[in-house]
Amino acid sequence: MDVTETRDQEIARLTAEVDRLQSQLHAEQVDTPPPVRARRTGRGRGFLAVLLILLGAILAPIAVVAAWTKAEVTNTDQFVATVSPLIDDPAFQAYLVDEITAAVNESVDLETITSDLFDGIATLDLPPRAAEALQLLEQPAVEGAQSLITSTTEQLIASDGFEQVWDQALRRSHTGLNSALSGDTSGAVVISDTGEVGIQLGPIIAAVKDQLTAQGFAFADRIPEVDRTIAVAQSDELGQARTAYQAIDVLGFVLPWVSIALLAVGVLVARRKARALIWAGLALAIGMVFLALGVAIGRIAVVDAISPQYMPSSAAEAIYDTLVPLLYSTALAVGVAGVTAAVVAYLAGPFEGARAIRRLTVATSGRARAAAESNGVTTGRFGVFLYRARRYIRIGIAVIGAAIVLLVRPLTPGVTLWTAFGALVAVLLLELLQRPPAVEVDVRVDGEPVAGTATPARNTERV
Repeated sequence: MDVTETRDQEIARLTAEVDRLQSQLHAEQVDTPPPVRARRTGRGRGFLAVLLILLGAILAPIAVVAAWTKAEVTNTDQFVATVSPLIDDPAFQAYLVDEITAAVNESVDLETITSDLFDGIATLDLPPRAAEALQLLEQPAVEGAQSLITSTTEQLIASDGFEQVWDQALRRSHTGLNSALSGDTSGAVVISDTGEVGIQLGPIIAAVKDQLTAQGFAFADRIPEVDRTIAVAQSDELGQARTAYQAIDVLGFVLPWVSIALLAVGVLVARRKARALIWAGLALAIGMVFLALGVAIGRIAVVDAISPQYMPSSAAEAIYDTLVPLLYSTALAVGVAGVTAAVVAYLAGPFEGARAIRRLTVATSGRARAAAESNGVTTGRFGVFLYRARRYIRIGIAVIGAAIVLLVRPLTPGVTLWTAFGALVAVLLLELLQRPPAVEVDVRVDGEPVAGTATPARNTERV
């Protein structure tokens, strides 16, 4: 009889016996009714766990919105990166051209200047036909000057160098936004009592003036330094934001951690922690779905609030669609993290399907190690160290993965998925590289024991 075959049969028999005993012990634990007091305590812990998990899941969307608001309000680079692509939208470009043209016309008053000019020419004792022709040219001259301003503004906005002018206006506006939220109404961005928010056009109009001067437009020198803002949003909540600025600055940092703490404590309090973690992850994902739906519905409400009173609906839609992508991506990333946590909890839990997957993983890794060792490839002492420290290494992998998800900003679905994938690869490498100690197995050939026969110990620990 082949020694290897007999040894494998013996290992398989011992493995089956261990599984049978574990199943019998589990069945006895299920069949034995717990004491009444233990049942009451278990129900109390279960209720508390459910309450904490629900509170954490309900608070999660609010925490995401608060963190997003804090990032947009307090981080100038983040604000510019978010709003800068808005200038590429044709609807917003058209709206910006109209606003700049109107501001220049109001500042220069082309109609009055042209009228004075033609009136002065009319006093030169011109022939009757020349005087009549001069009157006919007055209105086209005004329209031509306005058309020149409009075309120059369009060319400037479409030029490559306008991105710097736009970013300058955004940075100046962001500084003013912080001042406005703190109650200062003298900045570039003003939040009125009605909740209207505006971006200052001063730097852009100055660039238009320089462009007109370069083209020889004589009236350009008369354009003063314009202190004008265009409305980009209007809502009652924005008016209230001025008084809530300090609270947002604090809550944007605190609320995410409070939500995470509630979910974590709820899982720790629960008796069946694997099931609790699954429900916590799914509840977090559902909360993010509701947040995404709220953002989609908010688009309709915001556009209706600021158009057509302040701007065309197409421009309002462009502004809203530019502001919320980071909020969408954060909600999606947190939702993916919740689903990932639920999947990991299932695979690590006391479920039949999860046990089968773990046994398959352990058995496959064992066969790979045995094949490598038979060819003289082994991890040696390093593998023994990995086996002894495997629990701490797994905890370290989990902590590092959680830290990445919690601390990396902006959090995107890609960051979440790559973190989960990296953690999975690290766990599989640990299972493959670790070297369990050898154990003595009583193998008999034709009824005679073969002493000193060793085989790698079977890793029967729960993952």
